[in-house]
Amino acid sequence: MQLETMERHDTGALVVAAQDGDAMAWERLVEEFTPMLKARIRRFRLSHEDAQDVLQTTWLLAWQNLKSVADGQRMAGWLATIAFRECLKLNKRTKEVCTPDLDSLGSTDDDVDKELARIWLAGTLDQLVEELPDAQRVLFRALTETSEPHYVDVARRLGRPVGSIGPTRARCFAKLRGLLQAREITRDFLD
Repeated sequence: MQLETMERHDTGALVVAAQDGDAMAWERLVEEFTPMLKARIRRFRLSHEDAQDVLQTTWLLAWQNLKSVADGQRMAGWLATIAFRECLKLNKRTKEVCTPDLDSLGSTDDDVDKELARIWLAGTLDQLVEELPDAQRVLFRALTETSEPHYVDVARRLGRPVGSIGPTRARCFAKLRGLLQAREITRDFLD
């Protein structure tokens, strides 16, 4: 089967061609699925180098096991599973307790308590953001990527009307407040 006769989104045909040794088909698969894999790997909050290692290992394992793919239409899920497992392996190998440098915080126990609470709350907030509906989660991340996000830039990047950013943001923050309150994390806890 010639690659030139295949439609761009005919993943099954690309997989079959790659299994038959067609290097161009393999390159197209890599091109098509790399953005999805990067997004999945990014969820693990790995360093850039570790994320690149996981991506490379995922593609290496996929290449080595490509013949085992019976249904090419399931390629996305198969690749995502490989990446997920590789991220878990890396996390297990490199799992270190993240502790602040307590000597650099100051001399009072209050400084240490505040820093430990800040670190704990940052991890909790990440977990709560994952519980948000998709549209709110994507917007929250877009708004928090830079220190001074502009609604016009965020709307353009997300392909949404500018007028929808504020109301979606308000719903997102209300949902987060509710999730914090459900866990009894109030303003008093933070002070």
